[in-house]
Amino acid sequence: MEKGRSFGMRYLIIVLVFCVIATIYLGRLFYIQISGRESSPDPSNTVREVTVQAVRGEIYDRNGKKLVGNLYTYDLSLSFSSYASMSTHEKNEAYLKLAAALGSHGVRLTGGDLYFPFRNSYPFYNAYTKEATDGESTVHYRLLQVLEDAGLDENASPQKLCAQFESKYELLAKDKDGKRLYTDTEVDVLMRLYYDMEAKRFEKNGEYTIAKDVSLDLIAALKEQKLGCVDFTVNVQREYLYPGYASHILGSVGPIYQEEWEYYSELGYQMNAIVGKSGCESAFQEYLGGKEGKLRIEEDAFGNVLNVTVIEEPVAGKDVYLTLDIDLQIAAEEGLAENVAYVREASGGIASRGDGCDAGAAVVLDPDTFEVLAIASHPSYDLSTFSEDYDALRENEALPLFNRALMGSYEPGSTFKLGMAAIALMHGELAHGEVIDCTGEYPNASVSGSVGCSTYGIYHTSGVDLVHAIAYSCNSFFCELGSRLGISAMEHYMGKFGFGKPTGFELGGIDGIMAGPTHRAEINHEEAWREGNTWQAAIGQSDNQASPLQLATYMGTLANGGTRYTAHLLHSVYAFGSDTPLYTFRQSEETVLDRIEISEKALAAVLEGMREVVADEAAGSIVRRFIDEDIPVTVGGKTGTAQNSGPCDNALFVSAAPYDDPEIVISVVLEEGYMGAYAALTAGRILEAYFSAS
Repeated sequence: MEKGRSFGMRYLIIVLVFCVIATIYLGRLFYIQISGRESSPDPSNTVREVTVQAVRGEIYDRNGKKLVGNLYTYDLSLSFSSYASMSTHEKNEAYLKLAAALGSHGVRLTGGDLYFPFRNSYPFYNAYTKEATDGESTVHYRLLQVLEDAGLDENASPQKLCAQFESKYELLAKDKDGKRLYTDTEVDVLMRLYYDMEAKRFEKNGEYTIAKDVSLDLIAALKEQKLGCVDFTVNVQREYLYPGYASHILGSVGPIYQEEWEYYSELGYQMNAIVGKSGCESAFQEYLGGKEGKLRIEEDAFGNVLNVTVIEEPVAGKDVYLTLDIDLQIAAEEGLAENVAYVREASGGIASRGDGCDAGAAVVLDPDTFEVLAIASHPSYDLSTFSEDYDALRENEALPLFNRALMGSYEPGSTFKLGMAAIALMHGELAHGEVIDCTGEYPNASVSGSVGCSTYGIYHTSGVDLVHAIAYSCNSFFCELGSRLGISAMEHYMGKFGFGKPTGFELGGIDGIMAGPTHRAEINHEEAWREGNTWQAAIGQSDNQASPLQLATYMGTLANGGTRYTAHLLHSVYAFGSDTPLYTFRQSEETVLDRIEISEKALAAVLEGMREVVADEAAGSIVRRFIDEDIPVTVGGKTGTAQNSGPCDNALFVSAAPYDDPEIVISVVLEEGYMGAYAALTAGRILEAYFSAS
């Protein structure tokens, strides 16, 4: 794995930021999130404890490209405890200094005119704004609150409310010579600030944000002016370097919910900690989270820092490197979007030919390590705007929040036939080179529950061998294999490929269903299993269900000769600022979920059939449209067309490349994609991206 960043430079940046903040506080404050202030009973000094939020680890792809980082923003705020201890004159003087400092740095007070009800500037507050008189507006609602808190009637005039503020905050105070202390302009500044405080109920909330996203230079300037009432907080937000991509996988962070508190409290988290809520952020919380620290800060009445004591040093979270390749991820997501658009256009507006296709998923896997190189679900969403978009996403009928790659359940269709071919060869139920007759139906039209062969009369009119049965997807051939093997053997050996079994993936996913009497007994299905059910199961129908991830692990197991490993996304873990991994995931006997012995000769025959699917001028003509001939290796694939509850069949395509010694395997599912060959478009885009980068 290549490392795409300089740890030395990154560490230097962290040290510089540390030094700036340390200078501000005369101590070692590093990325501070202030909470839980406790005042000392000593009337002359104030002692408060500060929670120092741990730096959350960052997330990278396998090549060292940062996917999720930290974005730090600084907010100025007031604490009501320090505010209440000041005289009105001290407040006015402090706020005017504050306003001047903000103005010199091009920063406006938060809120400002957001809820301000008066037109014009002081002293011409002779009317309320249109919003303040609109009974449906938030400005009107806040005005009624302020009037009520001031003991004024809801119909009080602007002049009366203005006079109330002038009196309460001594805005017209004079010096001993009878000269006003504050100009009209200064009164206007103070009036707007005090009104905003009251509109936001500062006294009840205990905190008031003066300005958001300010610079460290401004914070330092305010500290130099010894404005003891002004404090600052550091807000840490996750920054997405590839917004809109890998959103289902990366996941989100958020506060600890009440129902989670018992779990996190036992791990030593504070109530206000930010933790992973979904995806990798949740799955790898133990690495990313770090450990909060604590400081004790003593200040005098003027806000001067007298002493800083480290109670407990914070421990930064660890950086997590994923097996994901972001370039392949982008190719997969964009390929799915292009694929869906293609199917809809090709449908000619006919529902039964794919006009309703609007969703799908794709997974790319290394068959030797079961590292997930890409895992995409369409439609998706943008994590950077997730909160703002949530309501619309939740109401979207295409279900963009649903991770189809892990949780989607689909009939595997004819992709199932590859495993059937392998186990039939392994157990001597099919001889190498054997030809099986096909008459267009299996076993014949007079048998109840017979299965038709859609390629009979098009690509073949008589018997087919294994390679061409895969290429032509001959149902009769594989129904015969099902009859020879029997459902018990199918359940057992196709289960070893992962059908109906968990994948072990860190982010979870469905187990799927391996069709057969065992499953029906588990769900108390009353209908007896019949031979016709076995034929259906042998061609990937009946009760068979799998997720795109399961299809990829099935293909990986086949491609590597029969070892089904745990599918995984975690590549390695690094300490903050270190270039040496603390942990690297390695497959071992403990991570082997199952084994099925596939001889080299049997595997070669199946892979040759997959090669023919792509290469054959007749059967593979549509697939060839999407698998670029410029790809520098020979590609193998298998189409699948599977029934679903909608008006159109699902389209599936699995691939291995190079076909004779696979480096990657791919699974693609398009909901209502009409025909399996159409799903090859997404696979083609992924293969182009992979081999162009090799």
